[in-house]
Amino acid sequence: LLGPFIYLIERDPADLWLSLICLIFLIRCIKKKDWKWTSQIWFKSALALWIFGLFSAITGPDPLFSLQQGFVWIRFPLYAAAAQVWLARERDIRVVMLLSMLIGMLIMCGILIAEAIIEPKPRLTWPYGDLVPGGYIAKVSLPLFCVLIAIAVSKKSQAGIFSGLIGLLSIGVSALTGERTNFLLRSCGGILASIIWKPKLIMFSMLVLFEVGAIIALFLTRPDLNNRFINQFYNNIPLINVSENNPWWGSWRGGVQQGLLTPIKGIGPSGTRNTCKYLNTKLPEWLPGKNYCGNHPHNFYVQLFAETGMIGLILGCFMFGSIIWTCFKARIENFECPMAATAFVVPLALFFPLQQYGSFYGQWGNLFTWFAIAFAISQFQDWKSSNDKKSYK
Repeated sequence: LLGPFIYLIERDPADLWLSLICLIFLIRCIKKKDWKWTSQIWFKSALALWIFGLFSAITGPDPLFSLQQGFVWIRFPLYAAAAQVWLARERDIRVVMLLSMLIGMLIMCGILIAEAIIEPKPRLTWPYGDLVPGGYIAKVSLPLFCVLIAIAVSKKSQAGIFSGLIGLLSIGVSALTGERTNFLLRSCGGILASIIWKPKLIMFSMLVLFEVGAIIALFLTRPDLNNRFINQFYNNIPLINVSENNPWWGSWRGGVQQGLLTPIKGIGPSGTRNTCKYLNTKLPEWLPGKNYCGNHPHNFYVQLFAETGMIGLILGCFMFGSIIWTCFKARIENFECPMAATAFVVPLALFFPLQQYGSFYGQWGNLFTWFAIAFAISQFQDWKSSNDKKSYK
């Protein structure tokens, strides 16, 4: 339950917190000889992707580095499994975790509003000193945001008004951070959540009106944000602008080119950061633009293709799809609960292919992403076999 607050400190304490949970969970499973949770399709696909990633690392151009990057990635699916079958097994615990997310999100909103007043700039960095606080708002608190929006448009009550106001505050702060992809992820996730759980037309219209009005007011008072979110964002969309001066497309292009060189198994986890600069950017001739060699291709699907080949990409897509389906089954089985009913929105938003991502094997982005995935997937508790079910209320 301290996770949302530890995440406010820095990446290393957050990673230590998550890794310790995974380690204790594995010790518990060994002691109790409880491995039934490994039979779930979503975990099997994650395990298969992990194992194949290790094979790609060993046979890649930088085996030691790739093996290290690929090996530690398994802690993120393990944390999701720990949340689902152990930590968040009871609904009351999930409700308290939602409250922890709310408090953590409000603290982060206060920090970022203070930064915008004291040090106004296009990209906010507090409290990390890095350009990632929008990831906390958009990803760590995404399950909470979906619940808030679902309640806001379904109930004409104090709870609905409160939920709408908190949602309005958080979407405004998300725009204030200057992180366009995270803002879009949060906005689209909120729109979907608002129409999938007992929406009332009047409440939905009022919420949309207020949120659009707040964003317009923010952009009018901050012309730099207006330009960043509209003109610059449109000009940088990879599938629209494939020119040499677009670093977004250049990142994708470098990943695609490396994937085409080793299409079956890839070059190994995180290997693109070391090999991209040695590519012949004139090849393949049919691929327009120019490579931008950052730390990674900035897209999960392009990165998986480059670093684990077509086999890893297929396994990754299967993992993404099975996680979404697992969360959707929670909606089918417990539609009356807004946490369960909106759970599938979280992985659908976080794994939607046409967006910019952090590194698939990285630290900060995965800490944010898998925290939200773990909460969403914990809504599905009917994971045991039909002859060994246990009812969780």
